[in-house]
Amino acid sequence: MLFQNSLGIDIQDHSVSLAYLKGSFKGVRLAAHAVYVFEEETSLTEKSDLIGGMVEDFLKKNNISPASVFLGIPREAVILRYVELPLAVKENLKESLGYELEKYVPFSADEIYFDYQVIAEDKEQGKLRVLLIAAKRETVDPYFSSIGQLGIGISGIEIGSTAMANYFWSQRDSIATDTCGVVYLRDGHLELNFFRGGLLDYSKSVNREKWGADLPDVISQELQKLKERSGNREDRLRTVFCGLDTEPELLNRFRTDENIEIHSVDLSIAGIPTSAMIPAYSFGLKGIQKLPTDINLVPETFRKRPNKVGYYTMIVLAGLLILTSLAWWGGSIVSQQLHLRQLNTDIALLSVEVAGIEKAKAKCNDVDEEIDSLNGLYGEGVSLLEVLKELSVRIPKTAWVKNFSFSDKDAKIAGRAESSSELIPSLESSPLFNDVVFLSPITSAKGKEAFRIGFKLK
Repeated sequence: MLFQNSLGIDIQDHSVSLAYLKGSFKGVRLAAHAVYVFEEETSLTEKSDLIGGMVEDFLKKNNISPASVFLGIPREAVILRYVELPLAVKENLKESLGYELEKYVPFSADEIYFDYQVIAEDKEQGKLRVLLIAAKRETVDPYFSSIGQLGIGISGIEIGSTAMANYFWSQRDSIATDTCGVVYLRDGHLELNFFRGGLLDYSKSVNREKWGADLPDVISQELQKLKERSGNREDRLRTVFCGLDTEPELLNRFRTDENIEIHSVDLSIAGIPTSAMIPAYSFGLKGIQKLPTDINLVPETFRKRPNKVGYYTMIVLAGLLILTSLAWWGGSIVSQQLHLRQLNTDIALLSVEVAGIEKAKAKCNDVDEEIDSLNGLYGEGVSLLEVLKELSVRIPKTAWVKNFSFSDKDAKIAGRAESSSELIPSLESSPLFNDVVFLSPITSAKGKEAFRIGFKLK
């Protein structure tokens, strides 16, 4: 969840690891972490008192007040069982488990805290496979009191095995979303876990001191079981080894094992310094993200409700962002409207000027046409005016022209004269005309001769 913060506390036999996480738009960030070590042979009561002081010291040094606190207790402090139940009890699963709890746990319901997780559903067989985890109250209660004295409350308690499942799932690692085995050495105990689809499908804790030199053989046997559980005996079992940095000989033995395929953990994605911090990081992650494995041994009535100040802060900031965006958007619209009005005013003024320009352009076109007409009178060769002037000189006053046609190369005249034959020599003598001929026979009418003469222009 954005802007939330959470504290993860991983309690083991000899140490306590703390991881303080913050959520933001960029994701989850490990803001602070620390490891505190117990002295040897420290009793449970002494540990619970020391843990309170360690947590208080961590909070003061880093000046933090976590919204949620999630606690992890040793794997050996709980009883872990896988139970098959009829699918019909799914809706009332917690009540059904409560009624039959003593079948799976050697204690009465009043002596323990328990929680469960549905691992798989087989609808064809009508069965549920359920992970059941229980812890004696006398084991868990001291942690309640030690943390409770700080006034911060506890949001949840679980074990490192379930936290590891959530860690790999949160990193979107393909080996965790499919099937893989995890061998984790911590505080003298070896945890062998099998993850399927991001859930803890199998888990076993081995005491290293008990097995001594036979420990590698025990690990090999368990890994063989995990491979069989994977359902694919031909492929190598993808396996992650954690906490074996100080055990190179043990790790090298399994590098040559043909049944397993060793994968490393990329801690840089989460910003975790060592694999020993993975459980604490994963506990804290529950206060920020919704995770697939949700085991919580704290009764609902005792659980600290998450502080949603960060959530409400996010809502307020989001609201302010929306209001700011709306204000900017509204201001932008007003500015655009004012600008549009100014543009419309400018366009109206320009329209008047454009109309004047169009009128002037029309006048220019008229002048151009007049100029073209005048130019047509002159043409490229002999102009019309020159032809008319020459005709007025060459045609005698006793004759007149009734029709006249003109082109660039020739001209034609028609009219009446007292002696039409005299017109031919007169026109031939002109420096502008040649090839002067009658175009039709001469006819007489009313004492005059009608003629049609054509000639070419030089």
